[in-house]
Parts: sequence; structure tokens; C-alpha cells
Amino acid sequence: MCCRRIFVVDDHPIILSGVGAMINSQDDLTIVGLAANADEALEGIGKAHPDVAVIDISLPGANGVTLIERLVERFPELGCIALTAHEDPGCLRQVLAAGGRGFVVKRSTAMDLLQAIRCVLAGDNYVDPALAARILSPRHGPQCDPGNLSERERSVIQLVALGYSNKEISSRLNLSIKTIETYRTRATDKLELHSRAAIVRFAQSNGWLAELQ
Repeated sequence: MCCRRIFVVDDHPIILSGVGAMINSQDDLTIVGLAANADEALEGIGKAHPDVAVIDISLPGANGVTLIERLVERFPELGCIALTAHEDPGCLRQVLAAGGRGFVVKRSTAMDLLQAIRCVLAGDNYVDPALAARILSPRHGPQCDPGNLSERERSVIQLVALGYSNKEISSRLNLSIKTIETYRTRATDKLELHSRAAIVRFAQSNGWLAELQ
């Protein structure tokens, strides 16, 4: 089996070594580098060419959001996942705006982080379920309705933007997969969105992910 290459950035040695060891224990993943700050990360990632970088947001010097922005600019194919103790939706907004494709809080389980890594490797996005739930709450729901989307169509598009599969959306909304596929098709046809990346950009540009407080 070909192992996918992971790089971890965190200024706490215990977390750095613990996350590295956990990832290395997986048959399909391998650690190709560790760094404690942004400068080390930029140098190490440039040499190691990982598939995914797991990055602590609170780094000395340049913070993790700035690092993600620099990495996305230099290495467009690299999938960046924020790993943070901060559960502030504003932090999520900054990570998404910087080009990050995953957001995991440190109180999550090891399996959550592994799921995030594998989602990003598969070309999807991953947002911590607790924050995803807040995004979909009535208080934080979208304030506009581009394309005259129905409430269900909006919900489906939001979940797609957050990286959920049709099966996961089906379970979350308690609807059949066929029904989810219908809502998704109707919404993407109305909005003329033809890829998951386009859906994510649409959700961000309309404030569906960014207007969290």
C-alpha cells in the first residue's frame, strides 16, 4: 500500500510527537516531517513534499493562519488542516479564507483527526462537527437566498461545502440518499455550480460560513 505523506506543525513537543506517532501507526499514512514554527514548516514542507499538513493555529512568530496562506500560495496541491484549541467560529472563517481545507479542535478524538486527513486526501473539506452544527443552527443560518433556494436545498449545499458526503447528509437530515441527491442537483443547477470547490467558494462568498459570531 502506498502511504500518503503527512507533515505536522505544532510548538508543543508532546502534542507534536503524539500526533506524529498516532499518524505513523496508520497503514496508509506516514509522517515525513515535524516542525515547531512557521519558518521550520516552510523549509521542511518544501523539502518533504507532503500531501497534507496538519498545522496548529497558535504558533510563535507567524501564526498558523498566516502559515496556511503562505503554504497554499507556494504549494497549491497541499491540503492544509488547522488543529487548534480555539473553537471560535471566527477562527474557522480565517482558516477557510486562507485556503485551509480542514478544521479540527484539539479536544476532538484521534479518529476525528484521521477522518479529517482522509477527507482532505480524498479532495473534500472537513470541519469539526461541533462547529458545523453551529453553522447550521437557525441563529447562524444564511441571511440571503441566492437562486431562490428552498430551505432544504440551502441546508444540503451548506453541508456539501463543509465536506459531508451524500450519505452523511442523508443521516444528518433524516432523509433518503435519493432525496439528498435531488436537492443537491436542484440547488447546483439553480446556482450553476459544477464542483465541490465551486460550492465551497459560493458558500464563503455569500457569508454562509463567514458570518458566524
